[in-house]
Amino acid sequence: MLQQEQLKSKLLDYMSTIRLSGYESRMAYKFKGDLSAYADQVKIDKMGNVIGTIEGTDSEAPSVMVFAHMDVIGFVISCIEPDGFLRFDRVGGISEKIVQGKAVVVGSEMGEYYPGIIAAKSYHGQTPEDKSKVDSFNSLFVDIGARSVKEVNDLGIFVGCPITFAPYYAELLNDRIAGAYLDDATGLTNLLQIAAVLSDDRPRCTVHLVGTVMEEFNARGAMMAARTVKTDMAICLLSPGAGDTPDQKSVNNIVLGGGPGVTMFNFHGKGTLNGNIVHQGMYQLLKKTAEEQGIPLQRCAARGALSDTAYLQLENEGIPCLDMGTPDRYSHSPMEICDLKDLEMVGLLVAAFLNSVDRNFNLNRY
Repeated sequence: MLQQEQLKSKLLDYMSTIRLSGYESRMAYKFKGDLSAYADQVKIDKMGNVIGTIEGTDSEAPSVMVFAHMDVIGFVISCIEPDGFLRFDRVGGISEKIVQGKAVVVGSEMGEYYPGIIAAKSYHGQTPEDKSKVDSFNSLFVDIGARSVKEVNDLGIFVGCPITFAPYYAELLNDRIAGAYLDDATGLTNLLQIAAVLSDDRPRCTVHLVGTVMEEFNARGAMMAARTVKTDMAICLLSPGAGDTPDQKSVNNIVLGGGPGVTMFNFHGKGTLNGNIVHQGMYQLLKKTAEEQGIPLQRCAARGALSDTAYLQLENEGIPCLDMGTPDRYSHSPMEICDLKDLEMVGLLVAAFLNSVDRNFNLNRY
């Protein structure tokens, strides 16, 4: 079993691994290597999903896929100015309000990365109107210190190359970690934690532990992994946003340090018209397991967001799905925050849940 210090070390390692949607290979091979210490078999499918399988002791028990996405939000180069500045567009949900002045890394076509910044207009050069407005992405640019297009191209950097926030973290008070890309480094860390527990205490059900691709791009990676493993049910490890900061009070009841958060309902209505309503059989078993383990369980209902389960649940004849994870603050920003105690409890709870799944579990919604 991985202890909290080991979980922290692995979390920081995953946070620091560059892995924009579509460019997850560094993370994929690292995660494959980590899972190989515990799983019976590990492979990377055609899409790039990392799939580690722990065979159950009862072939009649339903199989379970537990997954977290490897990719992160970021940017892609859309134009290179004659004087070497890089125009870009976003990949995934990022607000214009949070990016100016931030450190980034810019990838080349050969897989090398170079430091840069998203430029911020000097305060002393701003008009009163400038100081009160948010600049749109199409007016922003990245500065890597280059002086010409040729200098940029000579590095192997062209239109279409990736940009992500520069890896950074800080250890805060009360066992809390801040940094870029906790989403979904927490879920990946939990997958490794679960693998360590189950390798010592093999469940009745076969478990597929999956690091998925392109969740931030199109939320379809897990769907493809499920087609590979043909799972009967699935748990998505994804952080519910905390509502315990001054600007988020009354949004929800999720607090850092309050234990794992389970998403009872999520829905994204901006064109996608999709989401997930928790499978009651899975939820009731999770709640019962949490009570038996003495682990507090927080509940969240969120509009304006979804996860891979939105599409995964529609595969085959229908796949029961549940979203849960380590609560976080400031999601999709360059500095998110989580509580290590929550992180540890999530993995322990999911492992105990998996050890409770047997051949009598009802996969039907009711």
